[in-house]
Amino acid sequence: MSVASAEAFVRTRFDQLAHRFRDHVADHDVRLRALVTKLGVAPGMRLLDLGCGKGRFASGLVDYGAEVWGLDASSAMLAAADRLPRVRATARRIPFPAATFDGAYAVEVFEHLHPRSLDRTLAELARVVRAGGRVVIIDKNRAALDTRRPWLPAAWIKWIDERRGRWMYHPSDPVREHWFSAGELAGRMACHLAEVRWDFLLRPEEARHAVFRLRPSARLFIVWSGMVP
Repeated sequence: MSVASAEAFVRTRFDQLAHRFRDHVADHDVRLRALVTKLGVAPGMRLLDLGCGKGRFASGLVDYGAEVWGLDASSAMLAAADRLPRVRATARRIPFPAATFDGAYAVEVFEHLHPRSLDRTLAELARVVRAGGRVVIIDKNRAALDTRRPWLPAAWIKWIDERRGRWMYHPSDPVREHWFSAGELAGRMACHLAEVRWDFLLRPEEARHAVFRLRPSARLFIVWSGMVP
């Protein structure tokens, strides 16, 4: 499947399922807190939310005084982000001049990208962020364990739920989510960014189990960050 065809399919699925997605996150959400910390959010910062959806993370960062622009390919998702300055575009072609932003982030976006578009997307993020600014990506961990059944890999539960129609994509669809290992995405980022680091986020539901507290690599979310050279 071509990159353009895959993007069109993903865009259609998000348009169809927009009603399922939340339009806000709690102030204590570990992903929001990670964005604030890794980006060094401060009043007046100009940020790009790549794959902004309904603007749920952007709203939280605006509360810290940041100016956030949203970008998404789904018109249905963007329609719900009416409090956010936003543009409709793909991750491969970000319609802003070089060095427009102080930082950029993408939350659970890269898992939907065609594998052949990852480097182009990372290059675009590095282009639109000024030198010294940071790019932060939060996505799912291929090695995660399931929170309710921590003796099982989360990817196995996803495989079962896909066949039950409980996931965004069906096994017969031409697009599937791609979960990452920490080193896999870090290696791709290092081709475009400096000082690439990653951390495993601990959600409250994971903190109740010793395996997630003692073994960070079992957690569902990874946050990667890098600096534009």
